[in-house]
Amino acid sequence: MKTYLEDRIPAILLFFVAFLFVNLYFGVICATRVNISDLLYLDVIGTVLAVTVFLADYRKYRRLCRTLACEQDIPKEEIKKLLGHQPYEIWCRRKEADEEKIQSLYNEILELSDYITLWAHEVKLPLSALRLMNERNQDRVLQEEMRDSLERIQQYLNTMLMSSKLKKPENDIKLEKVSLKEAAAEAVKNHSYFLIRHNFAIEMHLKDIAVYTDRRWLVYMLDQMIGNAVKYRGETPALTFGAETASPGSTDFWIQDNGCGISGEELPYIFDKGFIGSSQRNGSYRSTGMGLYFVKQTADRLGIGIRASSWENNTRFTFTFQNDAEHFFLEEAEQTLQKC
Repeated sequence: MKTYLEDRIPAILLFFVAFLFVNLYFGVICATRVNISDLLYLDVIGTVLAVTVFLADYRKYRRLCRTLACEQDIPKEEIKKLLGHQPYEIWCRRKEADEEKIQSLYNEILELSDYITLWAHEVKLPLSALRLMNERNQDRVLQEEMRDSLERIQQYLNTMLMSSKLKKPENDIKLEKVSLKEAAAEAVKNHSYFLIRHNFAIEMHLKDIAVYTDRRWLVYMLDQMIGNAVKYRGETPALTFGAETASPGSTDFWIQDNGCGISGEELPYIFDKGFIGSSQRNGSYRSTGMGLYFVKQTADRLGIGIRASSWENNTRFTFTFQNDAEHFFLEEAEQTLQKC
């Protein structure tokens, strides 16, 4: 009602001006020719008509708001009835123009994604060739430095490939029962070169716990976490993986490092796009602030909860999985029905 009254302020003011004008004209200027009872009768009729028009207009306003706010497809006849012929034609033209613009942008994004994927696959061949050439390098120091750079390029390449699929991962998701121990071992293997080089201590307290999720995307998220642990490592770096049943049908899976840590005031913002912490600004490594953002986007798309905590230079990221198979597949079925 408040919004409606704000939208109708000019019409309401016009009514009151007209009401006052009629009363002043007939009550003062023509007072000798008009009876007070007739003037009151005219006021009552005018007020009743105004209230009737007001209620009818308010009802139409509410119907229009509900119709436009509805996410489902609305019959065009109903919209035309509410808007009127000419406003409806203008609305149709604007809607068609917006849909064409959206479709054009969507096609450009798909083309860019295809180009990135093609480029990433093509660059793997020269990257492999560089590895073979580096193995024949007689200078051991240079060989180690070259391998370090090649491994970084490979990791960035994998991250770019997975990140390019984030906008439309529906066709690249395979939901299955995944062993957390195996997923963590695969992520550690992906970073084995840097973990060994920097003498990381690895601890796993995972037992035989399994969750329902996509294996590749879970490993991708762990890759980002391990990569950050390597970049912001401490003097005696260590990585710890653990899992526990948080509640019936729910599992918490966490990864912890003992690097530079995250200050308490920065914790709420670490998953924001482009956010760079104070420790990263002061360090030699130039962070983009996109790694944890991609992790959060991936977790949201898979229905995984994620939170971070930090204390005494220790940082822990916890993933919460709905580990109830019945709940998992029921939710999946509901989403499929909604899409249909």
